[in-house]
Amino acid sequence: MGKYETPDYTVNYKEDEFEIREYSDFYIVEYQNEKDKYSDNGFGTLFKYISQDNTDNLKMKMTIPVIEEIKNEGQTIAFVVPSANLDNIPKPNDPSLNIKKFEKGTFAVIRYSGTSGEAKEQKMMGLLESWIGEHKYLKQSNFMLAFYNPPFMPPMFRRNEIMVRVSQIE
Repeated sequence: MGKYETPDYTVNYKEDEFEIREYSDFYIVEYQNEKDKYSDNGFGTLFKYISQDNTDNLKMKMTIPVIEEIKNEGQTIAFVVPSANLDNIPKPNDPSLNIKKFEKGTFAVIRYSGTSGEAKEQKMMGLLESWIGEHKYLKQSNFMLAFYNPPFMPPMFRRNEIMVRVSQIE
């Protein structure tokens, strides 16, 4: 996993599988398509983008995690823009892709291994939401799933996370 770039963050607090992290700003290329509300074609579209399907015909390095944001009706999927491309992020050729700034902030995170299906994700979101409340934080965004490994990685070695932007109750 060390060969892939990840966004910068610091861990402010850790308890078992939970963390409070402070992320720096970074950029993502996000797939959102009204005709594909659950982003079934998102990963392939994003992969084409980093494989030269962009206005600069530029090949970019794969980064981790792949981020899926759970929305009321569907989800989006995004790749993190590599730091080498920050000065000149190529514009996507595909209209379902947008370049967005992922604003710095405080996030609560739960980390887990194995495969990540809907039932497990719902369970982890519930655990994270309870933990946030117990630790005097308020949820400030949608839940985001973060996947760090390729599908051929054995499940017991996979790193998955669910994260959500939070603020502390004063």
